[in-house]
Amino acid sequence: MSIAIPEPNQAHSEAEAKLAADSLVSGLSFMLVANVLQRAVGFIRNIVLCGFLTDNQLGMWALASSFFVLAAPLAVLGLPGTFGRMVESYRSSGQLNLFLKRTGLFSLLGVLTCCLWLVLDSQGSSSLIFGDALSRATMITIALALCAVILFNTLTELLSGLRKARVVSAMHTCNSLVFTVASLGGLWVYNDWRVLVVAFAIAALAGVLPALPILRDWKSVEASNVSQLPARDMWSRVLPFAFSIWCMNLLTNLFDVIDRYMLLYLASESAEQGRALVGQFHSGRIMPVLLSSLTFMISGILLPYLASDWEAGRRKQVADGMRLAFKFGTLFFMSLSVASLAVAPFLFNTILHGKYSDGLSIMPQAMLHCCFAAIAFLMQNYFWCAEKGKTVGLIIAIGLLINVVLNLWLVPAYSLYGAMLATSIAGGAILAMTLLAMHRAGVPLGSASIWFCMLPITLAFGCVPASIALATTLVLISRTDWLLSAAEQRSIDDAILPRLERLGIVLPSLWFRTAR
Repeated sequence: MSIAIPEPNQAHSEAEAKLAADSLVSGLSFMLVANVLQRAVGFIRNIVLCGFLTDNQLGMWALASSFFVLAAPLAVLGLPGTFGRMVESYRSSGQLNLFLKRTGLFSLLGVLTCCLWLVLDSQGSSSLIFGDALSRATMITIALALCAVILFNTLTELLSGLRKARVVSAMHTCNSLVFTVASLGGLWVYNDWRVLVVAFAIAALAGVLPALPILRDWKSVEASNVSQLPARDMWSRVLPFAFSIWCMNLLTNLFDVIDRYMLLYLASESAEQGRALVGQFHSGRIMPVLLSSLTFMISGILLPYLASDWEAGRRKQVADGMRLAFKFGTLFFMSLSVASLAVAPFLFNTILHGKYSDGLSIMPQAMLHCCFAAIAFLMQNYFWCAEKGKTVGLIIAIGLLINVVLNLWLVPAYSLYGAMLATSIAGGAILAMTLLAMHRAGVPLGSASIWFCMLPITLAFGCVPASIALATTLVLISRTDWLLSAAEQRSIDDAILPRLERLGIVLPSLWFRTAR
């Protein structure tokens, strides 16, 4: 009996077939389905964590997770953030290996510098991050967890750039499930916030596992597709874009964590009371943050597809896609926010026995900020396609300045509510500036954008007013062309109806509007 050995060209072709990019529809569909599981698991996990931990302990974990969010992109100098825009370009020219080796080396230098600071200056770094000096062993654990998080984030950026949406979704799902099991199991044995840091690192490493087969096949294909890449040419293109990513990550993440540190240092006289306020603040943002994380994943997967259309010169298609993303993104996050507000009283008052009542009180404002931030983040993809990261950086910088000034004024006087109000106002300013910049760049969103911009504001008044506003919007969309044009409705019909027909569902249209 003989065993057939594939020819080199055949094996190479099979590897290339495995690396074929997922289509936009299949990739996003798979990602959304996977995210239903991830968000459900994450939501249950965070509610249980609140039940295990005191508000002070929860505040310590909130500050640790804020540090990971802030430090991970800064340590790698923003270079992996360029993958979504640059990978396809260098891959098509056979230069991807050199691009990744050079960016990887510089990123590694940044990671080592950050970890050495955490370990060698453990008291100074811990005092800055947590408001109190912690042991060197704790800071070594923080440094190792940071390395694991950076590895996970870098690989997800790479595979998103390769348009492997299914693998990225599998990585996030594995990460979420492992963190849930490890964190809850660890807290059951030893009730301390440091257990969550260890579980976070384990989950990040576990999340890498689904990527390993793809990386193996990619290495075999790319090894035979190497072209010269002059260092000057590469860095002259990559560095400005990476610097924009680096600045944007710094500004965006500072915007996300500044209110926590304002509460830590300004809202009380002791660090312990400040951390308790941070814990309450964290509890009120559990559901908003889960929705925001969904935005980051959708945006990260969407950008390479938009970049592909941009590189092909299909600028009108990109602009049309941004208009639809604005409208449906608003409806999507508004719907999730209303549902969250509806179930929040039961969760906080019954499940958590009123333990985090202050967190519940700020939740409507937290949902408002979530909607503003999510829509703005989706819209900023246009500027990354156009390689105009400076525009995004300027918008975020102005929003951060507004947030800091308002926090300095409102936090000492109004504590938690003041911090959330300041963040919501600053988020609304960022969205307004983003849409104005898009209009000036030649992507007007139309008069209907005013309605969609005002819609999330109703969240601040509670679940009932927001539900009425959302229901009114859905009726107007389905029965008129005031908010969704006839052309947009036809394009949605053309994209969805053929797929429904393959499932045996035949509809003349998804809309109830009659011709006038």
